[in-house]
Amino acid sequence: MIRYLVWRLLFEVHKIKRLFGHGPERVQYLAFGANLSDAILKQRRITPFAARHFTLRDHGLRFDHPAPWDGCGYASVEPAPGESVHGLLYTLSGRDAARMDFYEVVPVVKRYRRTVVDQDGETLYFYQTNRSTPDLQPTVEYLGFITEGLRSHPDASPEYCDAMASIGTGEAGKLVSSYLWHQPENRTPWP
Repeated sequence: MIRYLVWRLLFEVHKIKRLFGHGPERVQYLAFGANLSDAILKQRRITPFAARHFTLRDHGLRFDHPAPWDGCGYASVEPAPGESVHGLLYTLSGRDAARMDFYEVVPVVKRYRRTVVDQDGETLYFYQTNRSTPDLQPTVEYLGFITEGLRSHPDASPEYCDAMASIGTGEAGKLVSSYLWHQPENRTPWP
């Protein structure tokens, strides 16, 4: 509970800092999950300076990051020789990137980590799960955000969009009580 409160307090501090403008720092962020959707970015009040299609080579998209529903997962990227991940490369302010970290639960709780990659003259980062879990499926809504974002971009490969649309989905059923952090095996889960 303390970790959640610290995370929330720091999140609010970063929201306040953003009220004073973008700041001078610019970073390249590769979105491949729900952040491909304009609706998600608007909801989070993240304003990219630019967006363009980008293909991350020798990495594969996996739905192995546990979602708050039993059996469902969010997207992550893992090194995978010969595979590619298609997404949007956003140019973000340092302040929006810091806020995005909080939306992705990176600071304090550490559900994801920032992974930095150099490719094609670009230094970019993306979010990689710290809790890889096999046999998870995206929800229909989550997969919809991804396919909507990919289809709205003129450079996205139609074959990749079709492959994403054909992925099996899970039902957003029973909520998992330890979504933000794992409970020790010998302790009763949070009510």
